[in-house]
Amino acid sequence: MKTGMSDLVRFPTELNRKSHHQHPVALHVILWPVEPRQGASTKRNEIVAAALELYRTFGVGGTTLKNVSDASEVPLGNLYYYFKTRSQLVLAVLDECERELQTLLKRLSVLSPVAWLDAYFEWLLTDPAAAARFGCPFGALALELRALSDPAAERAAETVETYFRAVCVQTVALGLPLTFADDLFTAVQGSYAVARVRGDAAFFQASIQRLRDRTMQTIGAV
Repeated sequence: MKTGMSDLVRFPTELNRKSHHQHPVALHVILWPVEPRQGASTKRNEIVAAALELYRTFGVGGTTLKNVSDASEVPLGNLYYYFKTRSQLVLAVLDECERELQTLLKRLSVLSPVAWLDAYFEWLLTDPAAAARFGCPFGALALELRALSDPAAERAAETVETYFRAVCVQTVALGLPLTFADDLFTAVQGSYAVARVRGDAAFFQASIQRLRDRTMQTIGAV
């Protein structure tokens, strides 16, 4: 199965490390696929990838193991060999979300705080249509699992917390208060939520671009 949702994980590759007092650079963005999990079987990887795309598209509550079996082209009996229950599969998918996030953060880690934030906004803007259709690639599942009172909600929340803390680290490094990171993260998640409700990719793009402009002005990068 080809997993289009992996397109949500994109990263800047041509980075000009200018000082904090110079203008931010335009970033060329390409797909940066997450490396296959070492030691895991190809079939298991295919099942997890299919489940991740289905969960992001239809939700955990709207996806059965039979749906995952069909999408991954792995017979249902074989799927049960790898995952005895839906809960086990959900946890494996959340592990994959964490790996996606860590891949993103690893790519951004070589940048100065100003360049990090600019590259972060570039990443947010790579696919407004997907953002409007699926919401935040890390937060949407966490919200659904919380609403379902699923025990896996705590695991999903850990990934979102890691995401939030990464933003905090960069803003603190610039001498900004933690409330700045709070407001920035809340605004990004709000843009995802409203764009998804409206199904409006243009809204998401415009909202994030305005947020980007205000942020870069605040930190004196423009």
